Amino acid sequence: MSDRITAVEAYQNAIVKGEDDSVAGYLADNVVVESQFGRAEGVEEALALLHEPRIAGLLAAEPHWTEPAENGDTITVTAQLPATAPFGGVEFVFTFSGAKISRVEQQTLPGAPVPAAELRLTDEIKNAVNGAFDNQTPMMIAYSDGEGEIHLSFRGTIQAYSDDQLAVWARDPEGGLPRHISARPKVTLFYHDPKTRTTYTFYGRARIADDPDARTAVFDGSPARERQMDFRRGGVAIIVDLDKIEGRGPAGRILMLRSLEDVHRRKTGSGTDLMQTPSAGGGPAELAALYAD
Repeated sequence: MSDRITAVEAYQNAIVKGEDDSVAGYLADNVVVESQFGRAEGVEEALALLHEPRIAGLLAAEPHWTEPAENGDTITVTAQLPATAPFGGVEFVFTFSGAKISRVEQQTLPGAPVPAAELRLTDEIKNAVNGAFDNQTPMMIAYSDGEGEIHLSFRGTIQAYSDDQLAVWARDPEGGLPRHISARPKVTLFYHDPKTRTTYTFYGRARIADDPDARTAVFDGSPARERQMDFRRGGVAIIVDLDKIEGRGPAGRILMLRSLEDVHRRKTGSGTDLMQTPSAGGGPAELAALYAD
């Protein structure tokens, strides 16, 4: 094994295991480290950057390290991350002056496409949505008006309504959201909790629910402070039939799509059972293609 390969392995161990002493002797005095999370010049700063928590957090996912690839005075090695990780991996490019590392470039790589799963609100997602108001991470909803303008607002009453529906209580029945969804039902809802690095984006079609039981369920499912703001129940219940969910939860990245048959019927108005159509297929690519506008 060459001294340079040994230096690269020492750098890996310093990041993963915190073995700074093992790599210090392989760094040139004027070493430069470039990464998306900071720049370091000199040995002391380079050693400090090894402990940058975001890089360390990514590499805690037990990546697969590729074999070092030598090209002249550079050696490249990649830490390949699991498919559910937010990035595909981290690429390290080492430049050498003699046997010592003079420059390191650490670049995160895009994640691989997430395999699509059947749309179903898990308990984890439902708890995040239903607890958003009390967690001080209120959700947002976006809709479009007759002029094509996109409107975005926080809504404290957004809640899980079923395994494939969300709901919201709108206190003003003449407000923009209730007025525009009959003609333009497509809406997008957004949840983000920076403390847990959880993000969900929900895509669906909104409609006003006039059924008394549905109105009662949505109103009663709203936080107490929101219910008090409309104690006469003069608002409207809005149900969102979800078509797609994407994002990242504690378990990793997700992509959920409504069934291929349901999507086809909605897009075409056809009663044909597409799941039985040999040419259609039912995989993620076909699902994604039907969602494309």
